[in-house]
Amino acid sequence: METSLGILETKGFAAAISAAEKILEDNSIDLVKIEKTGGGIISLFFKGNNERLKTSFEKAIQQARLVGEIVALYINNKYNKKLEKFLFTSDKAAELTSVKRETVQEKIIAEKAETEVEKTQVQKPVKVLKKLSAAEKKIKTSKFLGTTSTIQRLRREALSSENFAKAKEGVSKDRGGKATSEININKIENLNVHELRRLARSTNDFPIQGREISKSNRKELVKYFKDLA
Repeated sequence: METSLGILETKGFAAAISAAEKILEDNSIDLVKIEKTGGGIISLFFKGNNERLKTSFEKAIQQARLVGEIVALYINNKYNKKLEKFLFTSDKAAELTSVKRETVQEKIIAEKAETEVEKTQVQKPVKVLKKLSAAEKKIKTSKFLGTTSTIQRLRREALSSENFAKAKEGVSKDRGGKATSEININKIENLNVHELRRLARSTNDFPIQGREISKSNRKELVKYFKDLA
């Protein structure tokens, strides 16, 4: 018996399924392919004996028209293997090629995404931590230096104030005798030029006054105090 190819087209799936069930009641007929085309047209491809296909198609058309619409039908008298290869084998090959391409593309995308995630999770946090660590170290160092500078400045001011107070006290008592004057001079020699000028302005009977005190250097001021003593 020669094998023929039969095509039945319906509008909608309801008519297509109803027709396919009726045709496949004949066990000698095979459903090869179901294809959905534009406009809701469903194409059913069957393979079997020519006479059996014709008989089954007639029954299927009556059955399908109860639920839908028959658009077209075709049964070839002589089966063509080239036509089968074009209709089915090429589609399967194209489908497999499409699947392979999609699989490869998905794999590439997945690998790229995984690489980006690894970079984000490993490299970037390390860089941020290093920058934060350096910044924190810089802040701590500046705070320490600032604190040290402040302490040193306060110490210098305290010592200067103490020396100034002692020297001033010594000058006020220099009328008491030679020994006291020598001690006062020793204290005065520890003062800087600014402290000497302040002390000179607050000392009675100091040899120079006003702008002359401001213009005098440390050596000159010490000499005036020695002369006064």
